[in-house]
Amino acid sequence: MQENVEGGGGTGTGVHVNDHKLTSDELTQVQSTYGEMPSPGHYWYDSRSGMYGVAGQAGLGFMLPDHDFGSLDPECSSGSTSVFVNGRQLPNLEWMLWSQILGAAIHPGHYWLDANGNAGLEGNPLPLVNFVQAVADAGTGGGDNIWSSRFGAGTYDQGGARGYVTVPGHGPIGYGF
Repeated sequence: MQENVEGGGGTGTGVHVNDHKLTSDELTQVQSTYGEMPSPGHYWYDSRSGMYGVAGQAGLGFMLPDHDFGSLDPECSSGSTSVFVNGRQLPNLEWMLWSQILGAAIHPGHYWLDANGNAGLEGNPLPLVNFVQAVADAGTGGGDNIWSSRFGAGTYDQGGARGYVTVPGHGPIGYGF
């Protein structure tokens, strides 16, 4: 999806989430909840997990779940892995990162992820893994150094030989894998 910001008379907010143009009232509610306004642009949002990103790119982070910003398009992050999470097809870099966290390649299929980090097979309510615990476990035997700021987040192993950084507008970038 291409970014398209309304200009001119100021009648539009310029913020689109899941192809839904946010109203001024919705933007005010977002600012009240998160303390800042989103930049004009096109974004995707997964209401089940709270994960969000820039349209056409991998996930950038998590918000609260259950906002009503319309339906999530399976191709909203330009994925090509045949791995679908809550209906969204993961792009390669995101699939590699998630597979690294789990310690094994995620097989093609349809999965769910909730706001607590629990994940499982679509159609089966029992979780197979908790990503929060998997990230913590990934640090055993070498230590994990997870960090975040208002401008990005990432992690690296004890020696700094591999890790990832995610920056809004650019998505996750892994190194050393």
